Amino acid sequence: TVAQSTVLDGSAPLNQLLTISGRIGSGSAPSIALNNEASLSAPSDVLTDVVETGQGRAVSEGSPVILQVSQFSGLDGRNTTGSADGYKLWQGMLGPAVGDYINAAVSGQREGTRIVLREPADEQDGSRTTKITIVDLLPTTATGEAKEPAPGAPTVSEGTDGSITVSSAGLPAPTRASTSVLIKGTGPQIGPQNKLIARTTMVSWATGQPLEESTFGYQTPPKQLDMSNALVGVSQNLVDITVGSRVVLSLPAEQAQGNEPVVVVIDVLAIDSAKSSGSSEGKTGGTPAATPQASASPRPTTQDQS
Repeated sequence: TVAQSTVLDGSAPLNQLLTISGRIGSGSAPSIALNNEASLSAPSDVLTDVVETGQGRAVSEGSPVILQVSQFSGLDGRNTTGSADGYKLWQGMLGPAVGDYINAAVSGQREGTRIVLREPADEQDGSRTTKITIVDLLPTTATGEAKEPAPGAPTVSEGTDGSITVSSAGLPAPTRASTSVLIKGTGPQIGPQNKLIARTTMVSWATGQPLEESTFGYQTPPKQLDMSNALVGVSQNLVDITVGSRVVLSLPAEQAQGNEPVVVVIDVLAIDSAKSSGSSEGKTGGTPAATPQASASPRPTTQDQS
């Protein structure tokens, strides 16, 4: 590390210390630049700044959340998250599992908000500086531009609780797969091997009855969806769809579970590039785990949090 000639007070107002680049929901990590190429001394306490306020739903402890977390050194602004993409995703119900500091900072905020935490950090040489944690509160439902449904597509209606109802009544059963985009997101495009965080539901074309447990609903956590282990019709027709989108897939039996045509509705919420192991996810979306598992803990510190 190159020695810095200027040291700024890590407790000073955030805009006097650094600038942040990168759009929330872009699928990339933000970056920071320390002002005047200075380093930061350790703050006197853990400090929280809301640098961008979202317009989505407000969350509280016990609400489903998707958090994108990146960490940076106050010595030179380098990303210290420890992942190839410079961020880690955490999905589940907001609570102490995310770390007390992040839990307190996120509670009461709206989806689409960016929060910066500063805390004292000890370097290997015994010096003290600021550890900077950026937390993006990602949407847990599709967000983007509303689109007209494709002709002949099943209808989808959303309840006040975020649950959805799907109807294909009166429509001929599909003989080939088709896709209708109801909401077009502005995030990155999905690749054929991506692991996604998504909401899904699948119903019988003939009866409209659910064929798996839906993960739609404001109090229901999203799930992981592995594109390499999804139904053929899902893995083929989600490629190049953008994150943030809501899509309706009309699938013949041979592209679904093999026994009947189905309708699948998916909200694509994030791409999790972290490698998961021992996944027990079923195809489609299979039933989500009873306790949502984080891809990595976003705790801002390893010391005891009180």
